[in-house]
Amino acid sequence: MKLIFSFCLALFLLGAAPAPAKMIAKTPPSPAPAGQPGAAPGSAASATPAGDTEAEKPAARAWRMVADKSAITFTASQMGDRFTGSVKKFTPAIFFDADDLAHSSVTVDIDAASIDAGEKERNENIKSKSWFDIAEYPAARFETTGFTKTGENAFTAQGRLTIRGVTVPVELPFTLAFSKIESGADSGKEQAVMDGKLTLDRSKFKLGQGDWADPTIIANEVDVAVHLTAVSDSAKQTAAPAADAAPENPAEKEKTPTP
Repeated sequence: MKLIFSFCLALFLLGAAPAPAKMIAKTPPSPAPAGQPGAAPGSAASATPAGDTEAEKPAARAWRMVADKSAITFTASQMGDRFTGSVKKFTPAIFFDADDLAHSSVTVDIDAASIDAGEKERNENIKSKSWFDIAEYPAARFETTGFTKTGENAFTAQGRLTIRGVTVPVELPFTLAFSKIESGADSGKEQAVMDGKLTLDRSKFKLGQGDWADPTIIANEVDVAVHLTAVSDSAKQTAAPAADAAPENPAEKEKTPTP
């Protein structure tokens, strides 16, 4: 029974992981070529100047997770006793820019078999059909649908968490701390540390069936914590500087008639 409970918690962790999460800009469809339906001469699509379309705007910055400095943990309750577990294998794809949330996205894939509930019996039970049913659903996924800034370096990620083939909308509040790496292979690059917490309801994912569905045995609420450290190999996107005025052409002066 303990094992099953921990397995549910691990699934909930999937939704939390974020972090630092894959962030991909949404790209609108390209206009049809001239002469085809939807691209009549003089139409807005064919007249749009280069550089003005949303499709040409770059995606948010890419970040790579530092595995040994990242973790997804969960806390659950079985028969009133609290226990803590963790997710050992998860892979995030992160594209994030605090100044360009519209083009930011995160996707996290979790290996359900890597969920560790802190006890051998629990770890065996969570793989069963009553819980994660790993044979049928070996992975869980969290993907963002949007971001909201809630304060200085504070945000909420709206997303979808899929466990056991069931997709549920979730929200993950989190904070970010940015710093410059001073030494090592990544010296000079920017580092971001993300911390987020949320509470999941295991029953929404149909985790714990049969006798395990009783919340007095395993509580439905599972607290998930995500700590993620990521490094960006690309520079922060900045607006292009305004073009300077064209220099005065001396030849033009010579053409000016002398009074």
